[in-house]
Amino acid sequence: MTEPAARAKDLAWYARYRDFRLKLALGIGGAAIIIGGIIWMRNKLLSIDPGKGTPLGFCVRTDTHIATLIRSLEACVPSLHRDGSKDRFSVSLFLVPLDGSTPRLVPIADGLEGNAFSLAKVLGSDGSTLWFDVNGIGGVDLKSYDLLPAGRTPASNISLQGEWSSPFPPRTDAFLAAGYIAAPGQWVGLHSAAELEAEYKPQKFVRRVVGQEEAKQERRLCSASLEAPIDAKYHRIVSMAPVNDVTFLNAAFLRADDKSEPFRLTDPEGAVILYTSEPGREGKLMVARVTTDARIIWQVDTGIDRFKLEQILPGQRSTAFVGTRPPVEGKVSEPLLVIVDHATGAVDSHSLWQ
Repeated sequence: MTEPAARAKDLAWYARYRDFRLKLALGIGGAAIIIGGIIWMRNKLLSIDPGKGTPLGFCVRTDTHIATLIRSLEACVPSLHRDGSKDRFSVSLFLVPLDGSTPRLVPIADGLEGNAFSLAKVLGSDGSTLWFDVNGIGGVDLKSYDLLPAGRTPASNISLQGEWSSPFPPRTDAFLAAGYIAAPGQWVGLHSAAELEAEYKPQKFVRRVVGQEEAKQERRLCSASLEAPIDAKYHRIVSMAPVNDVTFLNAAFLRADDKSEPFRLTDPEGAVILYTSEPGREGKLMVARVTTDARIIWQVDTGIDRFKLEQILPGQRSTAFVGTRPPVEGKVSEPLLVIVDHATGAVDSHSLWQ
């Protein structure tokens, strides 16, 4: 074979080889696209949207935010024999600023097994960082809302705002008061007719700090004259009577804790009260500002079932309430976080389905 013929034969063979390689590459690429498309359809089009996340643990109040963890089921593909142990969850931190600005949902972890975060909780704030424990301690910068690098922990020599050691939040009745001493010798209280005939009748004693019992009774704002205190603690009732005929079901004054008097407001003088909108299953938590002479400055409906109230998070300027809406047959009641301004009654309400 002559040299030109051999060269032509080599070129023809190389052309066939290059054509084969191109077809092979196209075939492999096409197969990869098809397989990738099938996987995408399985994971996206055929997967179940698990819906919104739900609260995990209880809410914590700091100087600037209300914080709670949100647990979300990750998307999964349905099957005839679904194995719940294979479900995976993500956890986020829901931060609601007390200044009324936009809340933030900060992702913390994903791909978690169902029993991997049973002890997860919000730890509290040091003023610049919100700390949490989700399979280990972590933090969120409260300015940038960025997660801190792994391994960072709060300083050991400070107490965190909102820190609570118990696995359960404080009882809501710890923040309820029966009345307060408005001036020397003057008591302002919320009492039912039965209470006026028993523990609050003349010659009985009241103290400066008195809790209020949860009771499905109509209470009225009452004014009493008191004797000088005995041992600087007990005040004997001289006389007591309702200020007017306006009644409030299961009413109580709002206070900071079980060792405090009710929050006091000025211009005009008064306090914040909680009560139930109506008897029965439809009764919702109402909040009102009432003066010492029984004038209602404002009153608001929180939308929370009065008997499903789970948390009260009080502050000097506003109080947050956590609970669910009244029950609706066949539906799960929506959890709410509602912040009420003491001075104006302005309401900032947020669903805890996130």
